Amino acid sequence: MKTTLLLAASLLLAACASTETSITGTPRAVASAGSGNAYYCWKEKLDTEGGNLVCNWERTASDACTSTGVMSIAKSSVAKGPDNTRRCENGQWLVVVTMK
Repeated sequence: MKTTLLLAASLLLAACASTETSITGTPRAVASAGSGNAYYCWKEKLDTEGGNLVCNWERTASDACTSTGVMSIAKSSVAKGPDNTRRCENGQWLVVVTMK
């Protein structure tokens, strides 16, 4: 019984941790990245909100091709981009940013 409850609690916490937007529906921020790190997203989802770039940002192009989440990156933390990069198998064009 204890094992079942612990497993259920762990699954619930994991589900909460993977949520892409807050309760208010605002995009969550991408954690700060070290030098040379790139993030990819669908070109058609890219939008700006104040000082942020909002999109389905992911660390790899392949993850971005299948991602549906919404995150924001502060424009001030971007060293380069967004630049066109490649097309996914699903037909979506990707853009890439390089973080400072």
